[in-house]
Amino acid sequence: ECGLDHYQVRLYRAWYRHITLSMAALAYLTAVRAAEAAKGATRRASTTSYP
Repeated sequence: ECGLDHYQVRLYRAWYRHITLSMAALAYLTAVRAAEAAKGATRRASTTSYP
């Protein structure tokens, strides 16, 4: 959740600013999550030992 449901539309410019910031926050969180998932996958692959 990035705040898309927390704003009551009053003015178009304010709504546009809120949506833009919310979408930027969502993009940032998605990139961080993907980086952490890739880091975790690399960590798991490198620590796996085969008998």
